[in-house]
Amino acid sequence: MAGKTTQSYRIISSEVPKTRRTGFYAAIIREFQEMEEESVLVSDTGKKPMTLQQGLRKALGTEGIDDVQVVQRGEETYLVKASRGAESSKD
Repeated sequence: MAGKTTQSYRIISSEVPKTRRTGFYAAIIREFQEMEEESVLVSDTGKKPMTLQQGLRKALGTEGIDDVQVVQRGEETYLVKASRGAESSKD
């Protein structure tokens, strides 16, 4: 028995799937982008204000979205579309 080993695992060739951590926040941002509003209050998410703000900012970075900003005012979180003039002044 000393030379005998039993394998209790398998190794399978597979690609690592992309993470979906920002799905909730990315969906909020995409819906806002499709709206004609310049700014909106994001509410009733069930998230704490800081968690919501961080999640939205992380999703903006992960998705490469630079025409939307997250603004925190007290306990309220807003999404704001960046103005065309502000974008051109970054160049």
